[in-house]
Amino acid sequence: MSDLRKKEMADAHEFGMLSSSLKSEIDHNQGKHGAATSAKAAAQEAQATAEGDLAETQKTKAADEEYASNLNTECETAAHEWAARQASAKEEMAAIDKAKEILSSGVVALVQVKSDDEDSESDEKSEMRQKLVSQIQKLGKKFHSFGLMQLASVASSDPFVKIRGLIEDMIAKLLKEAQEEATQKAFCDAEMGKSKTSQAQKTATIDKLQTRIDGAEATIAQLGEAVKTLQSEVASIDKAQAEATSIRTKDSADNNQAISDFRQSADAVVAAMGVLKSFYEGSALLQTGSTKTGRPSFGGAKSDTGSGIVSVLEVAESDFTRLLAETETAEDGAADAYAKQTEENKVSKATKETDAKAKQSEIKSLTVQLSHHKEDHASTSTELDAVNSYIDKLRPQCEEKAMSYEEKKAAREAEIAGLKEALEILAGNGVAFFQSQKRFLPFRRA
Repeated sequence: MSDLRKKEMADAHEFGMLSSSLKSEIDHNQGKHGAATSAKAAAQEAQATAEGDLAETQKTKAADEEYASNLNTECETAAHEWAARQASAKEEMAAIDKAKEILSSGVVALVQVKSDDEDSESDEKSEMRQKLVSQIQKLGKKFHSFGLMQLASVASSDPFVKIRGLIEDMIAKLLKEAQEEATQKAFCDAEMGKSKTSQAQKTATIDKLQTRIDGAEATIAQLGEAVKTLQSEVASIDKAQAEATSIRTKDSADNNQAISDFRQSADAVVAAMGVLKSFYEGSALLQTGSTKTGRPSFGGAKSDTGSGIVSVLEVAESDFTRLLAETETAEDGAADAYAKQTEENKVSKATKETDAKAKQSEIKSLTVQLSHHKEDHASTSTELDAVNSYIDKLRPQCEEKAMSYEEKKAAREAEIAGLKEALEILAGNGVAFFQSQKRFLPFRRA
């Protein structure tokens, strides 16, 4: 019976240990599954963030490419316009040169054939001067030009040679202004184009770096919290292990003491039973001999008493043996459980410490990257400030005010055309006047 009880207790203990081990393994696997699920969710979130950054970068790239394409088209258009303007300027200069040649020949003839007939000359000059003054006044009113109004005033009284020189000077001045404005516009277009492109690129770079900085800071914060959690869990494991070790040490001492006491008690009971059995068995022999010799015997009552005492001692020995077996089994089970728990704690602690070290290493790497991103962000911001400052300096001289460049160009060309027309008036009337004087005064020509 004692052996069966001991075996049953050992089997039950073994079953409990196995069940506990399986439950611990299930809990551990569930924890690993939860960690894997969390890692998967984090990876999916990081993937979604990366895809969003990729889409934003692609959109920015497409915008930059479109801007570059538009800029190239504008530059090509400006180049074609400038080439056309240069060709037009050459034609204008050729026309002006021809007009000057006509004027030179006509006015010289006028001077050479000047007649003493002042009335006839006065009429021709007056008509020419009136047309010229009228033409210049129209131009001055049309373009609100104080210089043209002064020129009209001069044309009403000064000699034609001086008027022609003034008109030619004004045409040359307008052509020079046109050349300077065209050069300035080309400079402004080139510099503003390059500055705007650089501004857009640096702004996009700053936005990208800021996104990386925010992501790195958020990741570092998350990893820091994870490291703190792991360190807290390691500290909890150490604390639990220390408590388990203290309890195991005390329980082991108590169990070993109890095992020693139960074993000593069982041995004592067995020894006592041996003494009593020897005594009562001897008494039984004496009782048998007395019966044969006819002497009085009291062995019956003594035998019953000894049998009762031996029975009680047998029950005590069985109890001590059972308690000894139970205590030994409990001690073995507790020792196995403690050893298994210690091993699991070691594995869990090593895993968490390894994970914490990996996260700390990642934090260091991200910290270095974050420092580089911040340095790049600061340098790019400084460069962007310089570009913005340069654009602010360009605006006063490059931004269009009341009239655009095209409007100024059209007005100047119209003004030059009007002045050419005035020169044509001078040239045409001069030739007519020369012909008139030649017809009436042939002797002066000779």
